[in-house]
Amino acid sequence: MQIRVVFYGGLKQDVGAKIQTLDIPQAGLTVGELADVLRERYPVLQPRLSTVAYVVNDEIVSPDYVLHDGDEAAVLPPVSGG
Repeated sequence: MQIRVVFYGGLKQDVGAKIQTLDIPQAGLTVGELADVLRERYPVLQPRLSTVAYVVNDEIVSPDYVLHDGDEAAVLPPVSGG
């Protein structure tokens, strides 16, 4: 299964690229499991992944959302402002 992951904000600097395509052998991967894959692949993200939001195909989703081949998952850090 191929998932296109888009990193926003400081996450893209941590990963070194805005977009990564991941080949994942497991079908039926949830967004929560994708977070585990990202922790393994990009250890620098470990402390930040507990505060991010996930958007799949332009829709905010929960950790139990099941991904499908070809999905685009965006990882959004928290936003603050004044």
